[in-house]
This record gives sequence, C-alpha cells and structure tokens, in this order.
Amino acid sequence: MPKTIDYPRTSYMSAWEIAEVVDDTGGKCAIETCARKLNRKVSGSFKAIIGSAVKFGLVTSKRELLTTTNLFRRIKHAYDKQEEKVFHREAFLHPPLFTQICRKFRNRELPVHMFDVMLIREFGVEEINAQVVSKAFVDGARMVGVMDERNVVADIDQLAAQQTPRRELASTELPQNLFRAPTTPSLIPDTPAGIKPEPTFVPPVTSAKTHDAVSSLFGLDTDGLDGEEASEDTTAASGPTVYSGGPAHVFGSFPPPEATTGAGQTLPVAQPRAMETTPTSAGPTAPTQLQEGYFIHISGPGIDTQLTVQDVDDLQIVSILLEKVRKQLSR
Repeated sequence: MPKTIDYPRTSYMSAWEIAEVVDDTGGKCAIETCARKLNRKVSGSFKAIIGSAVKFGLVTSKRELLTTTNLFRRIKHAYDKQEEKVFHREAFLHPPLFTQICRKFRNRELPVHMFDVMLIREFGVEEINAQVVSKAFVDGARMVGVMDERNVVADIDQLAAQQTPRRELASTELPQNLFRAPTTPSLIPDTPAGIKPEPTFVPPVTSAKTHDAVSSLFGLDTDGLDGEEASEDTTAASGPTVYSGGPAHVFGSFPPPEATTGAGQTLPVAQPRAMETTPTSAGPTAPTQLQEGYFIHISGPGIDTQLTVQDVDDLQIVSILLEKVRKQLSR
C-alpha cells in the first residue's frame, strides 16, 4: 500500500501561481487548461505542484477540475499587506508537517544545514523528497514571517493570539429607522425589583365631532347632541318639571322655565302664544286649551261665547255677559 504524503513537495510560490491561474479562469478550470495557460504539460512534476496547492489549502482538485478555496479568496481580497500576510501564514501552516516543525522549534534556531536529514529521521519524509521539502519550508517560513534571518522559528500559537481581529468596514447591523416616532417618558413611577405595578385606569379619549355637510343633509349630523344632553341634565337638576301645555284654568300661569347651557349661561325659552279661535258657519266651536291667561266659556239658550281674559279691561266684557245671563234667568 503506497504511503500517503501529507506535505507539499514544491514551494509555496509555485502553488500560489497555480491558484492564481485557476482564479483568472473564473475560479474553476480543468488541469489541462491550467497547464496550457502556464505553457506546461500535464506531467508528474506539474501534478506535484497541483498537489502542493491542495496541501496549502489554496485549491481543491476533484475529477480533474481545480477550484479556488475561501482561504485563497481571503488572501486575494485582504484589506492591506498586514492582513494579507496573516492569511498567507495560515495557508503556509495548513500542512500538518509544517505546523509540527514550527511547534518543535518554537523560539529556537532551526538547523538549516542538516534540516533535510532531520526531516528524514524525525519527521518521516521520504529521502527522495527531503531536500525539496526542506527548501520549501525555509523559503516559505521566511516569506510569511515564521522564521527570521537568524533562522529562529517564532511561536505560531503566540502569533495567532496576538493576531488582531479582522476589520469589517461594512457593518452587518441594520440601520435605525429615521422616521421612528419619538418615545415619551413613562408616567408610571419606578417600582422595586420583583414588584409589578398595578394597572391604572385610563379614561377613553372622546373623538372630536366635526360638522359633516352630507350627514347634515340626511339628518344624520350629531354635532349638537352634547349640548342637548347637557341642557337636559341641567334642567333635571334645577327643580321639578313644569308642564306648560296643560289647561290654564287648572294650573294657572307660570313663569317660563330657563334652560342652562354646559358653560353655565342661562338662555330664555320662547313663551307660548295663546291660540285664537275663528268662528265658522258650521256652529259653535269647541273650546281650545290656552297656553297662558284665563279662559271663560258661557253657553246656554241663545248664547255660546268663549272669552280669553288677558287684561283688566276684559273683565268689563265678562260682567256684561254675566248681566245678560242674569236677566234671562230672572224672567
């Protein structure tokens, strides 16, 4: 059973070149198309470069089709050089072998002169690939800032902890509503924690009535109902009700009542007028009820008279009629 190679066999820059070619074709392309754009043939060495690009996490290879990854797109669309270097470091440490080497030599000098032998004896790298892998690690580590010019390997875990969070220029929160109505302060006083305030009764607000011409045309206008109700309530509270339509000789004359408005003003009520009778040829007319004053009706043989007494002078006429009745009775 062949041994699985989990480390890149070419440099990081060659793998990055493959990823850029795939990205130029729309993010996906066939292996033959990628080789043609690089003026190369699909050989074992070219497939080794593609394998390195896959190990670094820059592209994926499935059924002879290469596709760029999200890690490549983050590097491509980095905001600045510092962020780009951080993502390049993430891609370089993607192979497990390179991460293992950095943690073994953290804050120590890497023996570059015998690094290939160390790869064979301590990390299980095949002898045929040891020198290529050694050069790929040293060049890539210096490029991404993992190893300095003195070949001292940095602490990758500390670099990851010191890495500043990714800046976001566009906020993901929705903007506030610019047309939101202003909030009014609560009228309920503060209560201690755990105690719910008792609900208070809020009287309903009566809508103001407006004059509607159409409703008034059909007799549906209710503009004056409030004034009438207030007038009735005030009249009922002022005293007993006086019936002005009764017979004058039973109740006598009473002063006309006064109506009060809601504002406390008194308005005089129109006084009723006495009804006049007009004699007709059909015969004597029936007595009518008068709204005010005194009413006298005398009927008998040869006489049928009704008289309304509203003044002192009317009493002389009454006395004349009574004298005529007395003479007829004395015969």
